[in-house]
Amino acid sequence: MPRNPNAEPKPFVLVDIPSKTPERKPAAPHEKFAGLTGRLELTVTVVSEYLFVGSGAYEFDPNHGNRRPDVWYTFYRRNDQLCVPGTSLKGAIRAIVEAISNSCVSQMRRPQERTASNAHKPCQWDPKKAVHENRLCPACRLFGTTGYRGRMHFTDFLPQEEIKPKVVKIGELWEPKRFDPTKRRFYERKTFQPLASPAPQQNFRFVEAVQKGTKFQGALLFENVSEAELGLLLHALGRQVEKGQVTIAFAPKLGGAKPRCFGSVEFHPERLRLWGGNIKGLLAPQEVQGNDMLQLLSQYLQACRNEGLLHEPSWTALKEGLKPKNERCPPEVY
Repeated sequence: MPRNPNAEPKPFVLVDIPSKTPERKPAAPHEKFAGLTGRLELTVTVVSEYLFVGSGAYEFDPNHGNRRPDVWYTFYRRNDQLCVPGTSLKGAIRAIVEAISNSCVSQMRRPQERTASNAHKPCQWDPKKAVHENRLCPACRLFGTTGYRGRMHFTDFLPQEEIKPKVVKIGELWEPKRFDPTKRRFYERKTFQPLASPAPQQNFRFVEAVQKGTKFQGALLFENVSEAELGLLLHALGRQVEKGQVTIAFAPKLGGAKPRCFGSVEFHPERLRLWGGNIKGLLAPQEVQGNDMLQLLSQYLQACRNEGLLHEPSWTALKEGLKPKNERCPPEVY
């Protein structure tokens, strides 16, 4: 019998950790250009009710009079401008890549968070070996690991226009007490439930968030990746090929308060710049956008599937789990 029979359904998307061992291949060196190097410019649009990316700082209102927020967590800023830092994007997208490519489970923060599969323990880098002699899973080859610099990163994403954030009251956030070592956990896209009273209250907190429809612009930078690897990144950004067209498969989640159903965003490619060598050995840019860009992205997405880099059962489970649901998100402890 559940501990709390009146608790609302947990907004979890559970993706099985495959029984198959991750395919670890030699790490790619950095000393020369090979494969695809370039920049994909992106627009991020908030599609959940709110997005919160914490700064680790607080603001407070000494005159709240117990009628409005007293202390709240602030949104991340760069030079006093609201911003989604590239590191937040990288962490969120890496978690998706690990799940859909059958990679190692890189984050095990607590002793009890151990996978049931010893084969999925974090990749190990041996500094005594040459770069190409170290073998890494697909995610570690792209994003890096201790001792090895990754071949992709995100710039900071800045707002398209002036944003007026809102201080929102949410139920307190607690670490899960139960952990399933056979699955990876993500959060569903449900509807946020606003709370009636804006007054400070035990077991609730306030966060500074941006609202649905807010747009940020930035870029994904990649170096020496294959077409299949770039296709894997595009899948993790929530894109797929459907009836010959590049379409949205799901909205990844960014930032904090995901248990309160914050953070769903859509990534929209705007322009692709690729760098290639010419007859003098110099790098020259090729810039594409519109239909020409979408044709290339479709090619990369298909290459990912053709080369078996996408783990189809995990991709299907995550795609279905992250589809929007016409259900309320639990406002309190669940």
